[in-house]
Amino acid sequence: ESMKTVCVIADTHRKHRGVEIPPCDILIHCGDFCTFRKEDQETLEDVDDWFSSLDVEHILCIAGNHDFPLERREFYFSHARYLEDEEWEIDGLRFYGTPWCPDLMGFAFYGNEAELQTRWKAIPTGVDVLITHTPPHGYLDLPTSRTVNLGCPLLREELDRIRPRVHAFGHVHASFGSQQTEDTLFINAALVKGSNLELTNPPTVFTLE
Repeated sequence: ESMKTVCVIADTHRKHRGVEIPPCDILIHCGDFCTFRKEDQETLEDVDDWFSSLDVEHILCIAGNHDFPLERREFYFSHARYLEDEEWEIDGLRFYGTPWCPDLMGFAFYGNEAELQTRWKAIPTGVDVLITHTPPHGYLDLPTSRTVNLGCPLLREELDRIRPRVHAFGHVHASFGSQQTEDTLFINAALVKGSNLELTNPPTVFTLE
């Protein structure tokens, strides 16, 4: 089958207009379009407008813990396929997107242990690309202090069953990068860094056949 070039970004925090999207067939945004309840609605409208200007055939996105209007269903994307606990297929490739995060009560898409367990168990086995906002525990999930893993242990447990070829996420800005295991390419695609949320990191690109 043909190769697809996939570009992944996350955590643009209102800086999306400064991101240079390389040529790709599929663009994935792993959530956190907004920042600390600042003009959330306007930000999402502008992101959707930006999506429409990109020369990309397929755009998939999920929400992050800052994206309150998406949690309240007050905003709908017109120029991207928004996934909230659902699967989407593109030319035989299976994508699954889910936004939930542990430990952040009061933020959007916070889930307690029981809720997270239910959400993660609903992820189908054998998806090609799993899109979450939180990292799984132990993969590219260390904050700057490098002492405590912020990823979700319950998600990590389900990965043995799901075995995605690629698992894309963001959320923990300091751990941008990718890591390959026997089964899965893990990608933390967070683009901003530091307390000023400076746009520091480039989009991550990979190919799938």
